[in-house]
Amino acid sequence: MDYDENVFKAKANIKARRIWLVFALLLSANYGTDVRNGGYPGSQYIIFLILCWVPFFAGEILLKVDGKTTDRYRFDLFIGYGIFYTFLICTTSSPIAFTYILPVVSILVLYKSQKFMIGCGIANTASVIVSIIYRAGFLGFTSAADIKNYQLQVSCIILCYIGYVMSIRHLVESDGALTDKIRSDLQRVITTVEQVKVASNTIMNGITVVRELASENKHGSDVVVKRMTQLTGNNEELQNHTTSSQQMTTGIRSQVENVASMINEMVNLTAESGKHAQASSSDLHSLAKTAATMSELSSEVESILNKFKEEFEMVKEQTSTIDSISNQTNLLALNASIEAARAGDAGKGFAVVAEQIRTLSTETRASSGQIGDALARLDEISGKMTSSIEETLSLIQQTLEKITQTGGNVDKITADSSLLGNHIQVIDAAMKEVEASNQQLVENMEQVSNIVSTMTTSIGNSDDISKKMLSKYDESATNINNIENVIQDLMHELGIGGFMGVDDIHPGMKAKISLTETEDQPYSDFHGEIADVTGNTISLSFPKEPDLAGATSCKLQVTVGNVLYCWDEMTLRPAQKDEKTLYIAVITSRPQIQNRRKYPRVDMTNACTVTVKQTGDTYKARLDNISANGFALITYDNFFADSKGKDLHVEIENFPVPYASTVEGHVIRSSFNEGTYIVGCQMPEDNRYIMDYIDDLLANGENVFQ
Repeated sequence: MDYDENVFKAKANIKARRIWLVFALLLSANYGTDVRNGGYPGSQYIIFLILCWVPFFAGEILLKVDGKTTDRYRFDLFIGYGIFYTFLICTTSSPIAFTYILPVVSILVLYKSQKFMIGCGIANTASVIVSIIYRAGFLGFTSAADIKNYQLQVSCIILCYIGYVMSIRHLVESDGALTDKIRSDLQRVITTVEQVKVASNTIMNGITVVRELASENKHGSDVVVKRMTQLTGNNEELQNHTTSSQQMTTGIRSQVENVASMINEMVNLTAESGKHAQASSSDLHSLAKTAATMSELSSEVESILNKFKEEFEMVKEQTSTIDSISNQTNLLALNASIEAARAGDAGKGFAVVAEQIRTLSTETRASSGQIGDALARLDEISGKMTSSIEETLSLIQQTLEKITQTGGNVDKITADSSLLGNHIQVIDAAMKEVEASNQQLVENMEQVSNIVSTMTTSIGNSDDISKKMLSKYDESATNINNIENVIQDLMHELGIGGFMGVDDIHPGMKAKISLTETEDQPYSDFHGEIADVTGNTISLSFPKEPDLAGATSCKLQVTVGNVLYCWDEMTLRPAQKDEKTLYIAVITSRPQIQNRRKYPRVDMTNACTVTVKQTGDTYKARLDNISANGFALITYDNFFADSKGKDLHVEIENFPVPYASTVEGHVIRSSFNEGTYIVGCQMPEDNRYIMDYIDDLLANGENVFQ
């Protein structure tokens, strides 16, 4: 039961009221009896009743108005009863009347207030002193016995209140010590429970890791069994192929021998070709020298012809000069004949000379014409000779170039023949190595055949071992489920006991609300996160905001580590804060504790880019498998050797679910295997898109594992 101070205040007031009521009734009856017996006048009794009951009913009104937990009731009790008590001890003759207040005041110890009790003691002592003064001064009670009674009254009252104060102090100290002890014990209990909570979450995380590893191992074993079955069939085919290969190696050996024989013939032919090429090269060199000599002689002939042309032109010029002289001589003879005719007989001898000169000129002209015709024919012949010689020179030059080119080609052929001979020798050596390797291959194939037989036997044995391993994995999975159920029950009990609740919720945690679907609200589930936690009030934000007109009933689910806190009946209302809509929920009950359910996984090989949220560093990785609330990555970066507890942002390339191509995860394990890191991550909340995708794969009979 929880401690509530107001509850005990109310109980103290009720108990004090009851004691007050009992004493008021007893004293009223006793005082009335004394009045009836003549001890007091009737008017005094009326004053007695007024002073007795008016404060009591005033206290009743105070309890009705201020409530039963009011602190003022104890003051009303002491003051009201004190006034009545002072009147009583002043007017009564009983020596023990001063004790009438002690039972009532004793109940005030329940309030455990030293100051209040000291005040009551002072006031009570003062009222007793007033009654002593009144009785001694006005009533004349001054005898030795009365003085003795007065001393007894004051002493008794003071001692009683000292006892009350000491009792209160003792109660306060004992209560304080008890409270400290209870607080210490409670703190130890709370610490233990918190440790149990942490241990439970750690165990659940460990169970998750073990479950994933066991599941992956089982999945790997299933794959191994299937591959072994396939390998057994492949081994049979391999044996058949090995036998065929052995037969083929025998044929290869025969072909290698034939190729070796042909290579020897090619070596001989290459050697003869080299000799012929060398002889041809020598002949071509001689021919080149002859062609060069002919080219030189042709050049000399061409030079002579050029000189002949020059002399021929000079002859033609001289022939022209002779023509000119013959014409002049003929003209001169004509003039001499004319002058001889004028001279008469004296010029007859000169006329004969002039005629002979004209005859000679005519013969000279005729001879010059014949020489010109001969020179013309000779010029034509010289032109043809020059043209022929030029063509001959051109042909000799082209022949010389072709001979030179051919000589180079023959040299290349000689070199290539030599190189080919070397290559053929290398090929011959290689063929010999091939023959040796083929022999080794034959021996290796025999060994392979033996190894395949051994492998087939070993695979059969491994198949049996793998089946046993699968059985062990199933047993381990059952044990893991049992442990998980026990831990979940423990966490549920802790939640019911009040140790799990709103105090475990922090900003940034993922949350989900479920609403009743309507025409205006077609979606029932809205995913968001915790924005703020104040006392038992939490604020939520949603990327896709629900349309709420006011306070609306819903189901709330908050992801705390590896467990879910679930409230089936929750009221959610919208509120504006910093121009942003938040949704407020007041936690008034304890949640139901549920372990996050595991989902089937599917193998993936997609490349992805991983960003570490704490540092912003980016790495390349490959997706190994994925489920609705977790995934595994394969990477080669040494950063992931100590990455447990890191938060990752992963972008998956070519993912078949576009809405889930970007996911976030918290690293819960990182294992190293032959240079490769396998990193297991848990999503902050379940991804319904991936869930639907894997469900479709299951429906279609795809390879999905738990």
